[in-house]
Amino acid sequence: MSRLIAITGKGGTGKTTLAACLVRLLIENGTRPVLAVDADPNSTLAPLLGMRLTPTISDIRQEVLESKSQVTEITKERLLDQKIGECLQEADGFDLLTMGRPEGPSCYCYVNNLLRRALSILKANYRAVVVDNEAGMEHLSRMNTDAISCMALVSEPTLVSVRSVLRILELSAALPVRVERKAIVWNKVVGGGVPDKVREMVADQPFDAEVCVPWLDAIARLTALEESVLEAPPLPEACHQLLEACGLARPAASRRARP
Repeated sequence: MSRLIAITGKGGTGKTTLAACLVRLLIENGTRPVLAVDADPNSTLAPLLGMRLTPTISDIRQEVLESKSQVTEITKERLLDQKIGECLQEADGFDLLTMGRPEGPSCYCYVNNLLRRALSILKANYRAVVVDNEAGMEHLSRMNTDAISCMALVSEPTLVSVRSVLRILELSAALPVRVERKAIVWNKVVGGGVPDKVREMVADQPFDAEVCVPWLDAIARLTALEESVLEAPPLPEACHQLLEACGLARPAASRRARP
């Protein structure tokens, strides 16, 4: 059974970097194949996975609209399925699907419908699906994912960042989104850790797990230069704990090694 992990939180908290790290950890863990989904219109996941940006889900929109004026024996649904397959980038142990962005002021409704359809078709072929969502709550309000194995809410150890986490939790509770696990992931933690005032903001929230990921100079450089996280040095213990926070076991060897 495929596990769907949704990475969400305020913009700039490091969601995409953590999504790339999680894909790497899943592959190293033997949980493969993995489907990585870049559902952020900024489309920054590909380079962090060592891949070039290729046709996206939003590109399908224009192609399908143009096909309406063409005489064809292929039904619209079959054409969509074919085009979705063409958007998949294949790699060793994982595939990547990128949502992209519409041209100009175009509505995202159709693009979101395509992404929802793509996930429903593809997820059964993968042991794990990692979705890097856009900043904020839009992915929930548009119902891109209606069954989530784990929602990893990424927050910097700041009040403004944790308030976004609270808003996302409030929205997820009001929508018919089935979430098995919720994990709070404190990212870019330095010095004395998460301030008490910040931690108290979510003290009464029903999180199944909590992870603190320190500021990592090596990873920060890779992200700034858009280089592959897959080629980074061994990830620290906190990143490995992210697997467990998402309800995924990790190898005994990685539990013993604490870089």
